[in-house]
Amino acid sequence: MSVEAPLEMPAIWNSSADSTSKLACKFWESQSRLLDHMQAFANGWFDRRHVGTRAALDAVQKGCAAKNPADMVACYQDWVAGVASRILDDQVAYQQFIHVAISSLDSFGPEQPASVAPAPVWQPRVA
Repeated sequence: MSVEAPLEMPAIWNSSADSTSKLACKFWESQSRLLDHMQAFANGWFDRRHVGTRAALDAVQKGCAAKNPADMVACYQDWVAGVASRILDDQVAYQQFIHVAISSLDSFGPEQPASVAPAPVWQPRVA
């Protein structure tokens, strides 16, 4: 190596630079997609909380203006039905987010040849 020659990476590093670059790019692209999905999940959660708050306020106002207990109970039941619906929506959104998170983790893993058989599914023993 002479003083005039620029320093170069050892040949062993250059041989894996392309695959390392691809893996690093896949990782950070995956992280970007995951952040987008996290933001969408959080925004949806806050939107459902705002809807719930408005529904609770509406139920309280109608319940306080009710002329008889049956009307008050009807307001409460409508509100509870909305709560249950929003909880279900939260669960669905969470499942979708977890699916995306796991998929994004799998997307930058090592590529396996098509000839590799999937791992067997564990079956509990019958006593």
